[in-house]
Amino acid sequence: MPFGFGKRWTFCAVLLAGFFGAALVSIVSMGPASADQLDDAFVAALAKGGITVPDPNTSVAMAHTVCAGLDANESASVLAMKVMKDTNLTPKQSGYFIGLSVAAYCPQNKDKTDTSVTWLLPFPPLM
Repeated sequence: MPFGFGKRWTFCAVLLAGFFGAALVSIVSMGPASADQLDDAFVAALAKGGITVPDPNTSVAMAHTVCAGLDANESASVLAMKVMKDTNLTPKQSGYFIGLSVAAYCPQNKDKTDTSVTWLLPFPPLM
């Protein structure tokens, strides 16, 4: 029996579906790993800045809260005071935490850091 056009088409469709299915599975499985790498880098940068955290998940959650606050147009100085209140961080460490949170999780909010805490930030302000 000859291998006709219809059978070739079916064979190619099955082959492509298998290839793209495998590619999609590998892409989907990479998602959480990259988020974990960002969280690990964030916690490592905190340690490099002299901030030890007993629970990395709480620190990451607090960083996301900082970003949510900036998204809601809260001032960076108010957020820094909230971080100091909720932790044992000094004002300088709190500013570092705010700056690192912005750099890691919401760089689009970099321009929302007000000048009252610019000296606390780990990156130079853009003027």
